[in-house]
Amino acid sequence: MSTQPDSVPAMTRQQKEYTSTRSGFSAYRHMTVGESSLAFLVYYELVNFCFSNVAGLAGYGLRALFYRKLFERCGKRPAIGKGVLLRNPAQVQIGDKLLLDDYAVLDAHDNGKIKIGGYVSIGRYTTVAAKGGRVVLKNGVNIGSYCRIATHSKIEIGESTLVAAYCYIGPGNHQQGDQETPLIARDMDIKGGVKIGKHCWLGTRVTVLDGVTIGDRAIIAAHSFVKDDVPAGAVVAGIPAKILRYQDG
Repeated sequence: MSTQPDSVPAMTRQQKEYTSTRSGFSAYRHMTVGESSLAFLVYYELVNFCFSNVAGLAGYGLRALFYRKLFERCGKRPAIGKGVLLRNPAQVQIGDKLLLDDYAVLDAHDNGKIKIGGYVSIGRYTTVAAKGGRVVLKNGVNIGSYCRIATHSKIEIGESTLVAAYCYIGPGNHQQGDQETPLIARDMDIKGGVKIGKHCWLGTRVTVLDGVTIGDRAIIAAHSFVKDDVPAGAVVAGIPAKILRYQDG
């Protein structure tokens, strides 16, 4: 029995883009290196094929040597793990001594920009995605494993902020007004991005919605759902998150 639909279903804009009439090669090139040259695509393919899954010290050394030419800017001594996925890396800047653990993803599609400061750690299986927007991770940021940090506008995470595993930062909603268009096909309701201050701590499985600002030194308890701004120094918890106390109080 055929699993093909009788007609084209409603889809997100990204689904439409990659299932359009363009050739498979063209779709792949756009997805992986964006507007970069054919020569850049060839280099991208070669270094991924040769070095992406090389284990141990040799793998780290080879990726540090050959991957640096993929980035818009690459600082000193990057540590890039096995199976890391880079999409449109020419739109990504990384600072000194980045630790990008195994199977992490940096995705700067639709002319998005990712700027990562020095001494940043990004855990395994974590995705950082700038979908036409901008993600900025300041110096010393530590992102745990299995997180998703994604935006259509902007996400900024301040210096030495700790984000525990399984956090989701920046999710937006599809617009609600147009009832004639299926929800999946509606445009995103963009609320200006997320700004998280310096020296904050987000516990495991925290969700921070688009449009939220979190002040310096704030602590967000595990499993909290943050939909409103959090003042500097506040300790918050809950679904939705509420202020419990202030660190200075």
